[in-house]
Amino acid sequence: MKTCPNCHQKIAANSMFCEHCGFDLSQTPAKPARRQRHHTSSKSGKRSKWLSRGVWCVLAVAAIAVIVLGVSFYNKQAGKEKQVATITDYITDNQSDDLADHLISDNPNLKITGDTVQPLLTYARTHPNYVKEMKADLQKNGETRDHTFSLVTAGHNLLVFPIYKLRVTTMHPVLTTNVANATLMANSHALATSKNDHYTFKAGPLFPGHYTFKLSGSRSHAKATANLIASNDVAKHVDLIAQSSRRAHDTTNANDDEASVSDATNGTVTDNTTHDDDDDYDDNDDYDDLSVNAQTAVDELYYNDYIDSEDDYTYTESEAHPDVTEVKLYDADTGDHYSTYRYDDIHDILSEYNSSTGKFETVDTDD
Repeated sequence: MKTCPNCHQKIAANSMFCEHCGFDLSQTPAKPARRQRHHTSSKSGKRSKWLSRGVWCVLAVAAIAVIVLGVSFYNKQAGKEKQVATITDYITDNQSDDLADHLISDNPNLKITGDTVQPLLTYARTHPNYVKEMKADLQKNGETRDHTFSLVTAGHNLLVFPIYKLRVTTMHPVLTTNVANATLMANSHALATSKNDHYTFKAGPLFPGHYTFKLSGSRSHAKATANLIASNDVAKHVDLIAQSSRRAHDTTNANDDEASVSDATNGTVTDNTTHDDDDDYDDNDDYDDLSVNAQTAVDELYYNDYIDSEDDYTYTESEAHPDVTEVKLYDADTGDHYSTYRYDDIHDILSEYNSSTGKFETVDTDD
């Protein structure tokens, strides 16, 4: 039995026309046809799902590509290397206020301003290679080879990209004088007033750089210059001895604190500075007395590990040729000749005299 699709009355299974309403049963669609339409619809739905998934995959790949390109662009324009280059350019270009904004101190008692960073800028003007090495070290290792400056994270851009600043190691030089009631000066800033004629004072915190120390407010005069730039200069001894007739002193540990450093009157201080009083010194100069070109030559020797420290030697310099400076190094303790170098300022070439060949040979340095 089957049902007429027109009047819904039951009719015989083999009827061609409905016995009740006369409806032509041949017009009724066959059931297999209905199943075919369902199968076609199922295939169409699957195609639609696969198409939707493909679109989302393409969008995901595009989003990842945009992110990767964005990060690469940011690192090139404002990443670690770019930030380091900007900071070191502030030193080279003498932009003290901008430099101060990118520094933090290891000692909260030092307020970093455009004024307090001036000693570093003064040092950099006569030691341009220091800034070059500083930039390379910070970009590669995040710290200068003398351990004075290191990179630290001071926030993030867009919650992801780090903002860098330089953390500076402050200096605490030990000053000794044999003049009572004199003001001890560092550049143009007063540090302390000596209480007696065997006075020792531990200064700081001071920003790294070049300093001129002197006595003020007294009829006795003494003056010394010192470069406080490396980690071994943190507690450097500065000798402000007036009317002293001695050329040299016994040495003491440069890292001794204020309480353990002996006074100048019993001859146990270390003199690592240059003097402007009337002592009977020899014709050799200390590092700070050299010209810019001669200091550049010594800097290259130090940065490339040919010498351990500039203070281990005394120097004489002369002009070998136009724009070529010749520097002779002598052992600071024995006075023995160490070696002779020439620096070509035009081509930035350093060479060393080879006594066996009688010629100057180029010294290998890092570019």
